Amino acid sequence: AIAQNGGLYPDMRTVVPQHLQIQNTQQREYLRFSNGIANTGDGPWWMRPSFPISGQLPTQDAIQEIHDAVGNVVLEKVVSRFAYHADHNHWHIDGVALYEVRVGSLTGPIFGSNSKKTTFCLIDWYTLEGNAPQTERLFGECTATLPQGVSVGWVDQYKHNLPGQAMDMTGAPAGLYYLISTANPDGIFLEKDVSNNTAWVSFNLKRDSKGNAKIQITGHNACESPGLCGEFAPNR
Repeated sequence: AIAQNGGLYPDMRTVVPQHLQIQNTQQREYLRFSNGIANTGDGPWWMRPSFPISGQLPTQDAIQEIHDAVGNVVLEKVVSRFAYHADHNHWHIDGVALYEVRVGSLTGPIFGSNSKKTTFCLIDWYTLEGNAPQTERLFGECTATLPQGVSVGWVDQYKHNLPGQAMDMTGAPAGLYYLISTANPDGIFLEKDVSNNTAWVSFNLKRDSKGNAKIQITGHNACESPGLCGEFAPNR
């Protein structure tokens, strides 16, 4: 859809979470998973810092640009902030996604404190359907001097082995759980549709005679395309 100002808006869609597994670390149990956010809209999800970084500033404004069909900026708005992520050694944008683990159903109680907002460095990681309108990566850097974002037909994926891609499941009783991931959970980023941003995976958590946890995937949300089911996501 083309907005009245001629702007082409992105549409953030969460890919079904991949690579779910239980990791035991220092007597804690963590559900690790990979998360992908796709752009199925008409224009890029284009974010830029308010000014080139200088010195050791903790944060700076993150401005979203909306472009028209020939690339002119027709709208810009401060929507979030850039913050340095020490574990990843680069700059992230706040409020990109929300992770939740719920008990028994999609609307069941949140297990423990398993609801957290996450920050991402937004880049073009892989193409959603094995191809995209733009064949070359437009966004590929995580500095605070260059734009970040996701091009139309591309996905930004955070792998299961990265810091932050885990939810604490220590002591969780055996039973059915839902891992729910929502892009743009607060609606702060400009996009075509905020009602299609969530994906989920259900799993049974089982414990053996020694209390060790294992999970078995039982289902996931319906996908409009193979790409949104993760069929084109890198295996590792």
